[in-house]
Amino acid sequence: MRIKKYTSDLQARDWTLIEPLIVVRRRSKWPLLELVNGILYVLKNGCGWRDLPGEFPCWNTVHYYFTKWGKDGTWENINACLLADYREASPTVEKKS
Repeated sequence: MRIKKYTSDLQARDWTLIEPLIVVRRRSKWPLLELVNGILYVLKNGCGWRDLPGEFPCWNTVHYYFTKWGKDGTWENINACLLADYREASPTVEKKS
């Protein structure tokens, strides 16, 4: 478990929403949350995969799952889930006639 926290890390509430959407056949030695947090770190900071800090899983493992989940539609499902949750949580603004 990492000690250092990053601004790209998922919040516990978001993780509970998306964890059921991530399906893997073979388990990695790394927790899925750490793999996702590694992916989010790279995407948020715009760094190369090989520049992923050492406390995350190995860069090529993180990249493997990023690519795999992109091909099988997992990222699209996660986006749809989080967007629906955001819309439900947001207050509705009624337009004045």
